[in-house]
Amino acid sequence: MPRFMIPFDFHTHCTLSFDGKSSAEDMAKRAAELGIEHYALTDHVDLGDFPDKDFDLEATVNGAREIIPALQKEYAESTELLYGVELGQGVHDKALAEKLLAANDYDFVIGSTHNIRDHEDFYFLDYKDTDVPELLRLYFDELLETAEWGRFDVMGHITYPLRYITGDHGIDVDLSQFDSVIDEILRTLIKNGRGIEINTSGLRQKYGRTFPDADVVRRYRELGGEILTIGSDAHCTDDLGKGIEVGIKAAKEAGFDRIAVFRKRVPEFVRI
Repeated sequence: MPRFMIPFDFHTHCTLSFDGKSSAEDMAKRAAELGIEHYALTDHVDLGDFPDKDFDLEATVNGAREIIPALQKEYAESTELLYGVELGQGVHDKALAEKLLAANDYDFVIGSTHNIRDHEDFYFLDYKDTDVPELLRLYFDELLETAEWGRFDVMGHITYPLRYITGDHGIDVDLSQFDSVIDEILRTLIKNGRGIEINTSGLRQKYGRTFPDADVVRRYRELGGEILTIGSDAHCTDDLGKGIEVGIKAAKEAGFDRIAVFRKRVPEFVRI
């Protein structure tokens, strides 16, 4: 039996995130038990008009800084635990985002957008009276702004709104109408030396696909993209490592033969 059963999982959350279900200790222990070779805890740090008014950003940031070094030492022989963060809506408060990044010695930063300006998280929106194409146009425009800002390593779950629009509400979306702006986002990421992730959480949800799907990953590769990570977006120990094999298969089919591992914000590459 090989020592490492799962090569990596680069997007996970513990109870330091407002929606995490398992402690950092339990997540690290389970990652070691599962044989995850490279493992990143990337708890939420969401900026701007974040809908959870009880979210304590300082407690999350400080908690991770305090606990992760001890866990890295404890599990050094069984898994490489990387100190990560999922920075949400960084462009909503660039000064604060850049202050947080400068103050913390992160290995890996995911840049995500969970809600666009003047809107709640896509989870909370009522789509019955919503102009979905216009909403998505605003979303992709904000992703482009985020790509141009570029103070992260990979852009998280690029097609995130479809988790709710299509997965939960059954509204089909023809993404081809956004091909030009998606291409511009991908080109900007590539120009700025930034990557994308294959987020496998959609596979265990109603949506049933990764974020983004294979077409976007393939297009990123066609345009010259090289930096790719894969993460389960697990918020509890039960979901750690789920879908990683499917993500690897999608990466290979898109033309990738290696995945990025970030240490101190510098990518190194491992074969898949």
